[in-house]
Amino acid sequence: MNTPTPTKRAVLYLRVSTRGQVDNDYDPEGISIPAQRAKAEKTAADLNAEIVEEYIEPGRTAKTVSNRPAFQQMMARIKAQHDVDYVIVYARSRMHRNTIDAAITKRDLRTAGAQMISIMDYTEDTAVGNMVATVLDAVNQYQSEASGADIAYKMGQKAMHGGTLGRAPIGYLNVRDHFEGREIRTVAVDPERAPFICLAFELYATGTHDYESIRDTLTDAGLRMKPTKRHPAGAQISIHKIGTMLQDRYYLGHITHKGVEYQGRHEPIIAPDLFNRVQEVLFNEHGAGIRARKHHHYLKGSIWCHRSKHRLVIMPGRSKNGTQYLYYMCRGRQDRTCDLPYLPIHDVEEAVAHHYATLAVPAQLRERITARMDAALADNSATGEALRIEIKKQLAKLDSREDQFLDLIGDPDWPREKIAKRLRAIRDERSTLEAKLSRSEHPDLDQGRTALTTVLNLLSNPHELYGTANETARRLLNQAFFTRLYIDADNADRTPDVSADDPTEPIAPLLHVQRRNGGVPKDTAVPQSSALLASALEEGCSSNTSWVELWGFEPQTSSMPWRRATNCAIAP
Repeated sequence: MNTPTPTKRAVLYLRVSTRGQVDNDYDPEGISIPAQRAKAEKTAADLNAEIVEEYIEPGRTAKTVSNRPAFQQMMARIKAQHDVDYVIVYARSRMHRNTIDAAITKRDLRTAGAQMISIMDYTEDTAVGNMVATVLDAVNQYQSEASGADIAYKMGQKAMHGGTLGRAPIGYLNVRDHFEGREIRTVAVDPERAPFICLAFELYATGTHDYESIRDTLTDAGLRMKPTKRHPAGAQISIHKIGTMLQDRYYLGHITHKGVEYQGRHEPIIAPDLFNRVQEVLFNEHGAGIRARKHHHYLKGSIWCHRSKHRLVIMPGRSKNGTQYLYYMCRGRQDRTCDLPYLPIHDVEEAVAHHYATLAVPAQLRERITARMDAALADNSATGEALRIEIKKQLAKLDSREDQFLDLIGDPDWPREKIAKRLRAIRDERSTLEAKLSRSEHPDLDQGRTALTTVLNLLSNPHELYGTANETARRLLNQAFFTRLYIDADNADRTPDVSADDPTEPIAPLLHVQRRNGGVPKDTAVPQSSALLASALEEGCSSNTSWVELWGFEPQTSSMPWRRATNCAIAP
C-alpha cells in the first residue's frame, strides 16, 4: 500500500503548565509532552500534513501568550514565512486560556493562511464551529480564573490559620502528619539545620560579622542546603539567602501573606530579643551605608566627608615599590563633586582617636548633673505621691456614684438605657484614672538615672577608653556615640581631623552642655532635649522641677482639678 504524499504542512505546539509535569519520568520531557506528540503526529497524518517543526513549552505557567517564548517563536515564523497550513495542539487550553489572546491568535493565523487544530476539542472552520470555539475559549478562561480565585482564597484561609504557604525556609522541614485519620501537610523544625540558623543570628547580632564571614563560618561548621540533582551533597548557603534569612519574621513564628502578618502554627526558632538586635545592626550598618565588601574596617559607615557630605570608602593603593596599602576616599571624587584628598587609614584612625579627647565631661559638671537628677527624682517622688492620693480619692467617688446608679435599676423614672449609659461613662473614666495611677506607681525615672550615670561614666575619660579598646569595641563606641563623624583635611599636608559630628540622642544633650560651658555660642541651634538639660543646669536655677512636669508623664487636662501649665516643662 502506497503512503500518499503529504500535501499540507503543519507545526506542533506542545505545552505543560508546570515544571512538575516534566520532571516526573525517566524521559526528560516527562509523560505529558510525549503523549501530546503521539496524538498530534496521528492527527497530522489524518490531515495528510507534513510536520515541519515542533515548538515545546515545558513548565510555562504564563496565563498570557506574551510570556511564552516558544509560542512567540512559532507565531513569528508563521507570519514571516506563510508556509504552514495547520497548528496542531492537544487542546485549546494548551494554547491559551484568554479569550483576547484566542481572538488575536485566530486573526493572525488566518492572515498567514493557517488554521489551529485542537485534537481534544476539534471544531470545523465554519460559522457554527467558530461559535463553538469561541465558547470553549470563554469556558477555558472562566475555569482558569475560577481556579485561581479558589486557590487564592484557600491560601488566604490557610495563612489566617497559621499554615505555611509553599516550601518552608531553611531551618524547617515540610512534613506530613497524621491527625484523626487524615494526612496533614505541616512544618517541623529541621534538627540538622535549625542550630545553624540560630548561630547565624547570634553572630550577626554582635555587629562584628558580615554576610561573607557568616557564610564561611556556617559552611566550616557543616551547614549544607538540601540535596538537589545539581548538588547531591548540598550546596553552601548563599550570601543572598543569609541576607533574606536575617530579616525573615517566619523564624519568629509569623506568617506573611499579601502584606498581612499572621501568627503561624510552626515553632519559632529565634527569640524576639535576638531578632530585634539583628534588625538594629542591619539598620545601623546598611542605613549608614556599610556594604559587604572585600576590605573591612571599624570606621566604615561612621565617617563622612565634611566638604561634600558623601560617605568615605576604602580604596586600595600601591606605593612606588609595589607595596599595597589602603586609604579612605570621598565618594564625591568619583563624580567630581569633592576635592578631599586621599587619606591614609592610619591618619584617619588617629584623627578619630584625638576627637575623643574633646568629649570628656569634667568631674564638676558630672557632679552637677547627677545632683540635679537626684533632686528631680526626689521632687517627682513627692509630687507623684500627691497625685496618687488624689487619683485614689477620685476613684472612691466614682465607686460611690456607680453604686447610686446601680440602686436605680428597676426604678421606672430611670430607663435602663439611660442608667447603662451613665455606668459606661463611669467605667471609662475609671479606666483612665487607673491607667494614670498605674503609670505613677511605675515611674521610669530610676532607669533613666541609671542610663544617665552610665553615659556620664563613659564620658569621664573617653579618650583613654577609646585608646585601650580593640577594633570591635571601637566600632561599637563609634556607633553608640555618633551617627556620623565628618572628616576634613588640610590640603597642604593632608592631615585629617574631625571637623564636626552628629552625636546620638543619648550623648547629644551632655555634649552640648559640655561644649556650651567650653565657650560654644549659646545661640547655636540644638535639639530640644539638649536645650532642656542646659536650662536645668544654668547657674542660679532654683527650680529642679524644670526637668519633669508635676504630673510626671502627661500634661494636665481640663478634667483635672488643678490649673493647667502654659509650659509643659515647668510645673504650675
